[in-house]
Amino acid sequence: MAIFNQSKDPGLGEKYYSRTKRVINKDGSFNVKNIGKSFKNLKLYQRLINMHWFKFSCIVLLTYFSVNALFALVYYFAGIEHFTGIPIGTELENYFHLLFFSVQTFTTVGYGAVSPMGISANIIASLEAMMGLLSFALATGLLYGRFSRPSAQILYSEKALIAPYNGGWSFQFRIVNQRNNVMMEMEASLMVVMSDPDSENKYARKYYRMPLEVDFIYFFPLTWTIVHAITEDSPLYGMTPEMLEKREAEFLVLLKGFDDTFDQTLHSRYSYLHNEMEWGARYVRSFHANETGDIVLDVDKVHEYEQVQMPEEVLK
Repeated sequence: MAIFNQSKDPGLGEKYYSRTKRVINKDGSFNVKNIGKSFKNLKLYQRLINMHWFKFSCIVLLTYFSVNALFALVYYFAGIEHFTGIPIGTELENYFHLLFFSVQTFTTVGYGAVSPMGISANIIASLEAMMGLLSFALATGLLYGRFSRPSAQILYSEKALIAPYNGGWSFQFRIVNQRNNVMMEMEASLMVVMSDPDSENKYARKYYRMPLEVDFIYFFPLTWTIVHAITEDSPLYGMTPEMLEKREAEFLVLLKGFDDTFDQTLHSRYSYLHNEMEWGARYVRSFHANETGDIVLDVDKVHEYEQVQMPEEVLK
């Protein structure tokens, strides 16, 4: 195949010596794992801000219970006789009473049913209370940072399509904004990365620009079907599903738009693998006007498509 609109390395690397997975994961993150970083470069705050909500919640809960269990153990070894209000019971019951006291001290609730006596027990309780205040201040800052951090919630169609377009064929995918915020001045870029058939290294990759019929829209209240026309200047010209599979094609998407809510420019990344394409299909219309003249958008229909007949020579 001839080289069409070949692009320089966009920062993802060209020379590899073993098979790699997709370049961009389904959640928009890059398939890159960093190793060899020193502790001072771990950037724990940024990692906690950016990690998935479920994982973040598990870490917060695990830290909360672990700290209280540890302090309860310290109280236990300090001696239960240094605490008033604990009824006589088994060793396990005594530990749980101290655990509940630890929770009350850590959260500064302080019911008063159990209280420390003596210097050592009060010093430990004072340290835990201080740690509790600092921990909740940090957790509050993390929660605020996560809620206030602007992020694009763009929903991409599950499948990219090889669809009819202006008497020929095109590569298409569809997007919709999942939030009720106003996004405008949307800009899209598309390229395909494929293995280099002319290289002795079968894992070497090349990047090809895929010009779009419309790469900029002013407003984004509905769906946007992003179209690359397959002409003689397209890197997909003459390609078949088998050829794309052999060359391990992956289509890389970059979106940029202005969010009126946060008054900031947001970015979104996505990719389609060669096996995440449907050949000979077109998207089903996902919005309509109702009886009162309002435009109704069905977000769930962004993925829906219908089959169309394709000639034997698919793209020629």
